Amino acid sequence: MKTKWSWEAIVISVVIAVCGYMLGCEPNQIAQVVNEAVPAGNGGFPPSPYPPNQIPGNAYPGQAAAPSFSGQMAPSGQMAPSPGQFVSNRPPEFVSAGLPPRNGQTILIATFNIQTLGKTKIAKPGMAEKLAEIIRQFDIVAIQEIRDRDQETIPILQRFVNATGARYDYLISQPLGRTVSKEQYAYFYNTATIVGSPDATYIVDDAEKDYLHREPFVARFLTRVPPNYRPFSFTLVNIHTDPDEVAQEIPVMHTVLKSIREFEYRSAGEDDVLLMGDLNAEPRQFGELGRIPDIYWVIDREPTNTRRTKIYDNILFDRMTSSEFTGRGGVLDLNQMFGLRTEQALEISDHLPVWAEFYVTEQPYGASGRVATGDGGLGMR
Repeated sequence: MKTKWSWEAIVISVVIAVCGYMLGCEPNQIAQVVNEAVPAGNGGFPPSPYPPNQIPGNAYPGQAAAPSFSGQMAPSGQMAPSPGQFVSNRPPEFVSAGLPPRNGQTILIATFNIQTLGKTKIAKPGMAEKLAEIIRQFDIVAIQEIRDRDQETIPILQRFVNATGARYDYLISQPLGRTVSKEQYAYFYNTATIVGSPDATYIVDDAEKDYLHREPFVARFLTRVPPNYRPFSFTLVNIHTDPDEVAQEIPVMHTVLKSIREFEYRSAGEDDVLLMGDLNAEPRQFGELGRIPDIYWVIDREPTNTRRTKIYDNILFDRMTSSEFTGRGGVLDLNQMFGLRTEQALEISDHLPVWAEFYVTEQPYGASGRVATGDGGLGMR
């Protein structure tokens, strides 16, 4: 949901729609076209509104300046769509595993901690195929716990994801962490339904206080919609708290989210910011994070670990501004999806994917977020 719609954003939307649907451009090509069509310094997406500089301690090609937060602790305690048509590549055969049927008017955003994802794991028989099938169920998946010094695992996984004819791309962070055992974040996204760009990513700057073992990886996205429709644009914040440092990290998470929201709105007029990932904390442990006005979390009671005993993973956002949320979300049951026993599902991960459904077009502030269909085609109400 956006509270304002500038002429620059309209130009960007039109350029993206024309380029993506009429010319079949990839996201990086779209970014280039927009760069050429829109005056420098615009607040839209893409291109990134940030200056192209490196962050000390966070040097990584293609990343831009990031917001820092005060660190104050909380008080103790693909096919191209034809005009007027939305398209999703997700097959319907796994509806029984907990996912809603797709009507082309929604996207599924998910988070998944793929436990110790590296070359050894991806080489296990059938593992790459199963992970690829999971990713293809969603339009965007935020992935945590990538451990691969040679940077080979994610390209391998992408090839398996796209082996069926899908067209997924990915954005990946630099290796993060204080120890030699570092982790990376990634976003896999379906380029038939989502626009993404490495120029619109950054790592939150936590160098001064160093409260977070692995700083969040932030990225902006935009839905692909036919011309004359306003795409849903949003920012995702990918986080994996250290299970040994939860008592330190969760109490500052409200400050982290607040800083990112302020930065996104000030820099790009973006007010749809979703914090997602492995928090290693249940809602009752959120503290100040759970008391942010209008904050909503998708998972309240359903366990998200594979043994179905704990809530570790979640998706949080402002329910008033992000009125594109359809009200549907949950945990993908891998046992049911693949017909596995718990011990077999644990080979994939000790976490299950958590998902939420959103409409593909921008909705009015505080609205129900429904998209209506009629004789004249798609419309918003």
